[in-house]
Amino acid sequence: MWVRLPPPPPMEGKVPVSYIGDLVERFYGKRRQEVLIDASNLTDSAVVDLDAPIVVSTDPITGADNHVVTQLAVHINANDVRVAGGEPVAFLAVLLLPTNFPQKDIEGMFEHLHEGLDYENAQLVGGHSEFTSAVTKPVVVGTMFGKRIRVLSKDLVRPGQHVFFAGTLGREAMMILRGSYGDDILKVSVKPIMDVALNVPSLVFAHDLTEGGLVAGLWELTRGTSLGIEASFPESYLDQELIQLSRRFQFNPYKIISSGSVLLVCENEREMRDKLEEEHLPFVYLGQLHKNSVTSLNGVPLGDLDPEGPDELWTLQKRV
Repeated sequence: MWVRLPPPPPMEGKVPVSYIGDLVERFYGKRRQEVLIDASNLTDSAVVDLDAPIVVSTDPITGADNHVVTQLAVHINANDVRVAGGEPVAFLAVLLLPTNFPQKDIEGMFEHLHEGLDYENAQLVGGHSEFTSAVTKPVVVGTMFGKRIRVLSKDLVRPGQHVFFAGTLGREAMMILRGSYGDDILKVSVKPIMDVALNVPSLVFAHDLTEGGLVAGLWELTRGTSLGIEASFPESYLDQELIQLSRRFQFNPYKIISSGSVLLVCENEREMRDKLEEEHLPFVYLGQLHKNSVTSLNGVPLGDLDPEGPDELWTLQKRV
């Protein structure tokens, strides 16, 4: 008895090597002298000589627009390298594509990959691309390797140090709500902020704000320590559209995804303030760290704001 099998998916398995090889030859970001063997020959590994302690970050991007998903993977991983005191150098990308994804659209993904790498001054050194029924939309898993140029560590955080917020709170959330990152996608990168902050001698720690925004960032800064901060962030520094949405749909604007913004901890308040002002970067001075103190934001204890709960963006998207 013959068994009729279901038809195979439109495509399954690796993206044709000849096609990917052409894209890698054209879209690789910035050539780095540290890269000795790159992805151009489609070998299974690259050789990179960093001659310094290595800073590594990896993150998947699962929900972004088909084209910018690759560029977002670059910036999010580069952010983690930069706030750890690193300089991005080499990037690996794994692309998992739905079986019905048009092969011709992959070039657009590589164009965005190239734009992100070029901006971050990093080079594509390898990865993997395949069509698989395991996903229903493109998923990109990125890994960024960098070399450490400054020692920044939470272990260096002490009472009496000063905490700054730099960037625009909720900027990424507004991009997502508008349905497109568009030309603003470079603003999810912390490069402009960290290029300045890394030249401030008294900087001891940096933390980029992603899901959970400022609330989660302050929680991550002080949890597991005896330190606390009575942080003050005036509403006047928030994006006006974000304020209006928060009032209309009753959510906390301080607890919304904010890639592209950073918490900076330093010894010398004036030194950091002067540098940020000199470079015309938006910032808010949040306050000082104190021992055996409860962390609060605008007078509300952080524990009352559910700092480990879901990002307000998901709440907002259900209500809009």
